[in-house]
Amino acid sequence: MKIRSLNKKIFCLLFALCSLLSALCSTLSAQEKIDFSVTTLSDEEIQLSQLYAKGPTLVTFWALWCEPCKSEMRSLQSLFEKYSEQGFSLLTINEDSPKSAAKVSSYIASQNYSFPVVLDPNGELLQLVNGQSVPFAILFDTGGKIVHQRIGYLHGDEKELEKEIVKLISKTE
Repeated sequence: MKIRSLNKKIFCLLFALCSLLSALCSTLSAQEKIDFSVTTLSDEEIQLSQLYAKGPTLVTFWALWCEPCKSEMRSLQSLFEKYSEQGFSLLTINEDSPKSAAKVSSYIASQNYSFPVVLDPNGELLQLVNGQSVPFAILFDTGGKIVHQRIGYLHGDEKELEKEIVKLISKTE
């Protein structure tokens, strides 16, 4: 009798947890449109809605201490070089602490990255998009709709992302 009661409590707890996780995951895609204005490391003002109005836009959150993030950045540079002439935009948002923020500019320069980089030392932008950890990537279509999200990065994930980007580019031509 006690085991059945315990199993029932565990089931209810798991069901509640799954419901909560489902609600959290759908919150981001349920938002009408995400928009924000930022200043890049090169002092360029960028409005997210202006980026995705031009073509598919990838926003990715990363940190210097995150090795998967740095691996992803290398593949994102290749995608940016390959598709930026076709309207693809990339905005990378660094989540390092205020103490580490000074190292970001030198890292970006040392890697010869040409995409825009923004600092978010207090995690406000990550919270705005309901991000929980880095790397976190969101791909928007030209209407600002989220068409792809990914938490984490494994080598090869860029191939799936590239397919999505190509699909979106072909829709805008």
